[in-house]
Amino acid sequence: MSRKKKPEKSLIAEAIYAVLTIILACLFGFFVTFILIKTGAVTVNMNYGTAFFAFIFGCVAAILLCFWYLRYRKRKEDAAKIREATEKISRGDYEISLGKLVSDYKKIGEAIETVALRLRQAEEEKDDFINDFSHELKTPIVSIRGFAKLIANGNLSSEEAKEYLSFIVSESDRLVDLTASTLMLDRLQSNRLEVVEREFDLSELLRKSILTLQPEWEKKNIEIDADFGECTVKSNDELLSRVFINVLDNAIKYSRENGKVGVYVTESDGKISVTIADDGIGMDEETKRRMFDKYFRADKSRNTRGNGLGLATVKKIAELLELKITVNSQVEEGTRFTIEIPSE
Repeated sequence: MSRKKKPEKSLIAEAIYAVLTIILACLFGFFVTFILIKTGAVTVNMNYGTAFFAFIFGCVAAILLCFWYLRYRKRKEDAAKIREATEKISRGDYEISLGKLVSDYKKIGEAIETVALRLRQAEEEKDDFINDFSHELKTPIVSIRGFAKLIANGNLSSEEAKEYLSFIVSESDRLVDLTASTLMLDRLQSNRLEVVEREFDLSELLRKSILTLQPEWEKKNIEIDADFGECTVKSNDELLSRVFINVLDNAIKYSRENGKVGVYVTESDGKISVTIADDGIGMDEETKRRMFDKYFRADKSRNTRGNGLGLATVKKIAELLELKITVNSQVEEGTRFTIEIPSE
């Protein structure tokens, strides 16, 4: 970690430079006046104005000389700072603070500090990604290993073996889903997705999103109440579809058996909004505060399927497509997501 210079030392150094400059200017002024008198350019019989002018000329010349020297010295110090900063970056040390630089080096210094900041943020994001991902991988891998050991022991009935194999398949599917979701979120966060917008039928996209999750809502005997008519929007259909699927999946997961999930489209002042509402368990204050965090799950017992990346992905896509998302939720009363799509 780089050490910061104490501001007191900097102020003392500047004060010393100022005092030395004044002293040197006065001495140089006296020296110039003395030379002029000695050479006869100025005589003691001449008026004091001429002598004073010579003195002032000497002082100004000395001050300019001092400022030139100090600027030269500052440029050398700044060049050394920039060289040291680039060497630190090349070693993977992104804690860079160049301080105040002369105007010639100011833009270079700002560019180096910006690059160092971005590299440091990228390094932190990479570390967070590895830590979070490895933590999330651990649970399904441990489960698969445990069930495989039980089957390998050979002390199970055929029914028990089938049940454990079913668990292994389920956890394997969870691993695949976790990996795909994590990679997509990583691409979104690092801005490595090219967003191409086009006009498309929003109602058709919503129908496909609902049908994608049909096995899930049929399994819980959930009624889907859809009312979206026909409307056209301009956006990225693939990413917008992912938003609808993730929000709808969240509504189905936290709905009760025989519950109801509504999907509605409204248009007001040229703005199109999609509302996905459920009458499920709702969210407490902590869940509402953290629902868009990576790997956060309201069901801490992990009895509910999912990997905690669905709404985090929704948030990143919303930022990318400039969607406005509003969430209203009450415990035991359900949750309502409203997704406003920007007009052209």
